[in-house]
Amino acid sequence: MEGNVRHPMMTCKPKAANTGLPGTTGLQGQPGIAGSHGPKGDKGSVGEKGAKGDKGDREINLLKRQVSTLEGQLRALQSSFSKYKQVIMFPNGRIVGEKIFMTSGYEGNFDSLKQRCSQAGGQLASPRNAAENAAIQQILVLYNKSAFLGINDIQTEGRFKYLNGENIVYSNWQTGEPNNDKGVEDCVEVYSSGKWNDKSCGEKRLIVCEF
Repeated sequence: MEGNVRHPMMTCKPKAANTGLPGTTGLQGQPGIAGSHGPKGDKGSVGEKGAKGDKGDREINLLKRQVSTLEGQLRALQSSFSKYKQVIMFPNGRIVGEKIFMTSGYEGNFDSLKQRCSQAGGQLASPRNAAENAAIQQILVLYNKSAFLGINDIQTEGRFKYLNGENIVYSNWQTGEPNNDKGVEDCVEVYSSGKWNDKSCGEKRLIVCEF
């Protein structure tokens, strides 16, 4: 038995090795595959209300007004051009304010004259003041004839009106007129003197239109 007992002094203890210096850092490896998206987070709180901006419709309304003004001016120019274009067919005329008085030399009864003026884009001359009446008179002097005016008392005897039904605001009757001679004088003629006389609408007189 004694031959199997190990003496304490005979035990061998391993010798510790010396620690070396750390090595250099190696190269960074390739990035790995992206992971899946995480769950959606909670909605954040509402922030403070921002300052009120300028109204955009202010400039829009300004542009609309400018466009409207230009459109009105364009319509006025078109109307004036159309008016002058329509009266080219008439050789003699006079301008008073915004009115143009013209004749073609045609003669006819009241209804035919009224129709011709309408077809030309105007109406039978209806002077509303002394200046307009004088312009018509100057035309009549050139032809030495009388003309029918766009005035009559067909609806109510003695109450002379314009073609649109309005009561006349100006007149230049010859002395003793109107007298409704023989009860058939419902239209108004104007002499080359500028004076007025009531006359039968069936008579033929010179055409004078206004535009």
